[in-house]
Amino acid sequence: MKTTPLIFLRHANTQKDPLVNAAKWGLSEDGKQQAKNVSEMPIMNFVDMIYVSEEQKTFLTIEPLAKKLNKKPQSLSFFNEVKRGDKFLTKEEFESEKAKQLTNLSYSAFDGESGIEALARFKQGVDFVIKENQNKNILIVTHGTILSIYFANLLDAYAELPNRWNRTDFCAIGVVENDKVIQDIIC
Repeated sequence: MKTTPLIFLRHANTQKDPLVNAAKWGLSEDGKQQAKNVSEMPIMNFVDMIYVSEEQKTFLTIEPLAKKLNKKPQSLSFFNEVKRGDKFLTKEEFESEKAKQLTNLSYSAFDGESGIEALARFKQGVDFVIKENQNKNILIVTHGTILSIYFANLLDAYAELPNRWNRTDFCAIGVVENDKVIQDIIC
């Protein structure tokens, strides 16, 4: 029986701007190069469908590949990052909130949703794209925190979640088939 492989990709490095909501950030110069590098990865040649979150950085990350493959990415809110408030946080404030979020998945960091709520939403999205795309190779471009939580869930590695998040690089790739991790999102 043929299955539906899922390739997960964290977005490229962003250009942070305290005056703009993080959902609207573009890519840094490094991020633009990372996006180009993604389009040249051999695994990407087999992608049939591309899904992105509603955040601009995911579309910008996959734009070079989408052009190369002549595919139009579909945006789904299921794949948004764990919802956060609009306030721009200092590095220290961000790291403090992130630590709480990753050690207690019931905690609603940044005045947003909890990790448990985000995971349920994300899994609904995964189920939806599998149902809609049987036996196709699917690429889902999303975000570091939700990917860390999702892969920790699949690997029963919640105790390692803060470390896993720290090791999920920009443009990191993970592969899942039948709820089994074929390639971990972290190196």
